[in-house]
Amino acid sequence: MKRSFVYKLFGFILLAGLIVNLASVRPVQAQTTGQADLTLTDLGMVNPHTLTGPTSEVEFTFNMPADWKPDGTASLDLDIMAFFSSLVATESNQTLSGLVGGDLSVFLNDTMVGINTLQTSGEQTLRFEFDATLIAPVTRDSVNILTIRWDGSISCLMNLLSSVTISPTSKLTFGYDESQTSLTLNDFPAPFVIKNSVQPVRLKIALPADPSVGELQAAMILAAGIGQISNGETIAEVITLADFRPAASTRQNVILVANTDSLKSLSLSSLGITTDFQVNASEGLIYFFKPAGGYALLVSGDETGLVKAAQAVSADQVIAGGDAKTMLVSGINPVAAATGLEDMTLDDLGVGELVFTKPNSLSQSFDFFVPAGNKVRADASFDLVISHSQQLDYLRSGLQMLVNGYPAVSLRLTDNTSNQAMFKLIMPANLVHAGRNTVEFVADLYTRDLCTAPTANMAWMRVSSSSLLHMPLEAAIGGSLVSKNFGDFPNAFLTGSGLDNVLIQVAPGEFGKIQAAAKLAGWLGAGLPDHTILQLNAGYADAIDLTLAGNASMILVGAPSDFVGLTEKTQFPSLVFDEQNLLSDQSALEMVTRPQAGQDAGYLAIRGYDATTSKVLLAVLGSTPAGLTYAVDGLVSRQAAKHNFLIVTGENEETGWLDAGIATGENVSASSEQTPVAPGVDAVQAFRVSMLKWVVPTMVVLLAVMLLFLYIEIRLKLNKKQ
Repeated sequence: MKRSFVYKLFGFILLAGLIVNLASVRPVQAQTTGQADLTLTDLGMVNPHTLTGPTSEVEFTFNMPADWKPDGTASLDLDIMAFFSSLVATESNQTLSGLVGGDLSVFLNDTMVGINTLQTSGEQTLRFEFDATLIAPVTRDSVNILTIRWDGSISCLMNLLSSVTISPTSKLTFGYDESQTSLTLNDFPAPFVIKNSVQPVRLKIALPADPSVGELQAAMILAAGIGQISNGETIAEVITLADFRPAASTRQNVILVANTDSLKSLSLSSLGITTDFQVNASEGLIYFFKPAGGYALLVSGDETGLVKAAQAVSADQVIAGGDAKTMLVSGINPVAAATGLEDMTLDDLGVGELVFTKPNSLSQSFDFFVPAGNKVRADASFDLVISHSQQLDYLRSGLQMLVNGYPAVSLRLTDNTSNQAMFKLIMPANLVHAGRNTVEFVADLYTRDLCTAPTANMAWMRVSSSSLLHMPLEAAIGGSLVSKNFGDFPNAFLTGSGLDNVLIQVAPGEFGKIQAAAKLAGWLGAGLPDHTILQLNAGYADAIDLTLAGNASMILVGAPSDFVGLTEKTQFPSLVFDEQNLLSDQSALEMVTRPQAGQDAGYLAIRGYDATTSKVLLAVLGSTPAGLTYAVDGLVSRQAAKHNFLIVTGENEETGWLDAGIATGENVSASSEQTPVAPGVDAVQAFRVSMLKWVVPTMVVLLAVMLLFLYIEIRLKLNKKQ
């Protein structure tokens, strides 16, 4: 009996221990090599964002670095402040609870990862966990969209106000493996341009220290192309091939620019290139490879083929075959901009139907082109055909049209406009200029039921592709000068097709001048629409094609002494510099400020020409390489926008003004002969002197005549008495 009791007790202890051990078992998480802790500030949120009822949402777009592969369990800790108004006004500061305020849901790439019903107002932290593999790795068109949506419809039905304020300190955490990814040339522009990357990697363009004309032009086209692809968010840094030293400790992506001759002097095996290239004459080569510390792209060929390869890369028109690393470019045939059509539908412009819905399709735009030397007549119009949902609240909904950023028309909606209505809109001719013009539509869509979410099936508007843009052109009136300022950059240079009428003159010598020119090219490209084949011209100032220079807008980059024609009437005759490349007191500017000898100074000047041409001349000059860097950075500063002349002596140290001589080119330097001007006189005193010269003699003569008449009268009276 005792032994039976001991066995039973021992068995009970074993069973209890087994149950406890099973309860303590946890699933084993995959081991990751790194962990990312990102706040919403890292994803672009600057200030707290308030989501108001009944429904609203906010989106964050982000991308992974090229070598990150998310794995394991990810978590999102949302720091929020919830507010629900009570049915009865109260003076208490206590939080409100016991109500159903609404649902806060989180979506990642259109997949719901969690939902939380809020019943308590005040500050709180909500935690959402999900599979990290929902975060997409980098590919050609990949982007991760994190959506936080507030649905307070139930509060709205009870006549309660509701809102949720999201703090930028909210944190997204996930693990990742840094492993060799399977990126190929077909993934371009990734990994060189990754929009909204949580960990950006520097992009560099490497070319010989003394590049040929073809290498220089290819580098400028690539710099402009990077600006075009990234919408100005990425500006490539230009370095020499000698400064490119791949190392695992240095994270960088590089585009190598080298013609066939320069390629022979490189140790390709040390860069990780083992392929023997077979390239025909006038063909361009694009090769994707992975050196230590990042990814690289080789752009090569002879002088002609090199430029072709750069054009293909800059237009984001890259596709590889065979080994998925190599592309050969045989020809580039850019399509001329369609400028001859007076009447163009949205279909003709390649736009098609424009559909507006909440929350992310409320603003859409398209471009049209006006050739240089032309202007739009006053009878330009836009026959806009629209239709929309009848569920819209017409007092709060509408459609606005903007032309080049300026409001032009606001449409009011009714039931009569819901079913294919046409509005004949006047296109303000003064808002349309030569070159690329942008028409943007911004819609406001609200439903009649305040508590119903304005989803795409209830709140929508459509602009028909048959809408007709009537743009009659006429030749611009010649004889009048077109004044320009730095706020016109880069738009004033976009009047051609793919920058085909722009020439960048780079002074030979220091490599810093090429770096400055590449930065300017990046800003030029940022103003162009996607997939434009760039035809930007570039060359050295001492070997420029005069025919090309005579018909193109020009950008001069270098020291003042590098440009012998700088003081000619066709450029800037009012600018005179001394032997140290500093502004001289002989200049005929409205005000001359002379920096101290040896000081780093940058100078900027811009002017337009006759109204019949779109030519613009921009000079970006520096007394030293540092001064040239100051000038480049000063070009896009806020202070420079309203000026046409600027002096920069340091970071945020600049002064400028609108100078008449810079604008017109009519002023000559102070050292030239000038017509002497007589000293001024007192106009009142001069009048008095002139009066004395003729009034006094006249009075004497009149007095003499009067005395003569008086004498004759007396003689007549005496004769009568006798």
